[in-house]
Amino acid sequence: MKLSHTLKHAMVTCLVSISFCASADAPVTRQILISNVAVYDGRGDTLKNGLNVLIEGNLIKKIGRGLIADESAVIIDGGGRTLMPGLHDMHTHVSIFREISEARQNMSPLAHGALAAARVEGMLMNGFTTIMDVGGPAAYLRPLIDEGVLVGPRIYSAEALISQTSGHGDFRARNDLHPNIDGGPTNWYERHTSCIADTPGEVTRCARENFRNGATHLKLMTSGGVSSRFDPLHSLQGSPAEVRAAVEAAKNWKTFVSVHAYTDEAVKMSLENGVKYILHAPQVTEETAKLMAKQGAYVNVNLEAVLGLEEELAAQMLSPESFRKWKSLVDAYPVAMRTMVKHKVKLVFGTDLLAPWNKSVAYDDSAARDLLQWVKFVSAADALRGITSRSGEVAQMTGPNNPYPDGPTGVIEQGAYADLLVIDGNPLEDISIMTDPDQNFRIIMKDGIVYKNTL
Repeated sequence: MKLSHTLKHAMVTCLVSISFCASADAPVTRQILISNVAVYDGRGDTLKNGLNVLIEGNLIKKIGRGLIADESAVIIDGGGRTLMPGLHDMHTHVSIFREISEARQNMSPLAHGALAAARVEGMLMNGFTTIMDVGGPAAYLRPLIDEGVLVGPRIYSAEALISQTSGHGDFRARNDLHPNIDGGPTNWYERHTSCIADTPGEVTRCARENFRNGATHLKLMTSGGVSSRFDPLHSLQGSPAEVRAAVEAAKNWKTFVSVHAYTDEAVKMSLENGVKYILHAPQVTEETAKLMAKQGAYVNVNLEAVLGLEEELAAQMLSPESFRKWKSLVDAYPVAMRTMVKHKVKLVFGTDLLAPWNKSVAYDDSAARDLLQWVKFVSAADALRGITSRSGEVAQMTGPNNPYPDGPTGVIEQGAYADLLVIDGNPLEDISIMTDPDQNFRIIMKDGIVYKNTL
């Protein structure tokens, strides 16, 4: 049975705040008025004090002073606190756990799904109302969340990442058979987590299979990575023709391709062949940063995993080879960040958090710590744009594949989705308040539904 938004709104609101409904038979509230808040709209550099925000259904209806709501509306006094858009994490892998090859071999797919369900609820309760999963199964969670069976954020999913043999997405152990040579996949990972492709035709097949499985966009590997075993960081992966094949498949579906690209060479090849969304880019040069800006590409940087990780801890977490790869990025990333900021590249927020299965929820609790790294290179306002409106622009690039077409996310404006936070403090003055959602996030709302209210 498909639940209407109105019914879901009533059910969840009654659960999270007893003051919002007198009884199970009470009329369903369609309007919520949050009064007396300082609004950060997701785009600007300042807060606008003393405003009211009127929510009707799952959209923002009006923003201003002296707004009038229906007689049956719920009125929430924000007490002068900050109201801002819900957060976006545009680089997640909700159904992948470390070590990936070990999880592939020994973890049940049912365990992957159960853990992912716990993770997405935690993400929402950390203030992330929208996520983009760029590799691994995630589309299966979307209807469970949208129908109210699970609690979680909006999900945009690339489904199985596309990788060459011995690429960053080839998670097989040394002696495992090749799914395209030895009679087909022998592990569910090769159907749902990664799709190995070594020609333009195979890339097209993987892309089309992903769209069949509910992908809103695609993910392609074009360089080596830190955690994978059989691909040196310097390796250029795929080919211009294979990148173009992915871009053409995405264009035919009216959406876009994201790429994993560490090296400048991989970033440049991706841009020159039509890619719109670059992930990582820690070794990008001045010339390539100019190309990024000229083409209007979006770039997701994952700073905390490199700059926020102590060397001793990294050595414990990573294999010796992966540790050497990681170490090479520590000095490179700050240079790349300053270069991209100089050329006004459009940076978006994403964490790429991967953790052992039994620590994944705790790792997710630290997601917003990436903002502490951002403000070493950009203003707090620009960091907030990266985690709100600019990330929302990437979601909109999914075009007619967007599962949430009724309004934008990442902004507080008329007609936007009512995905918002009411928080203690001013993040434009102290970005660190964003890293303690349990303490500082007083209201968490997604789709007009209040999931937390501690006012």
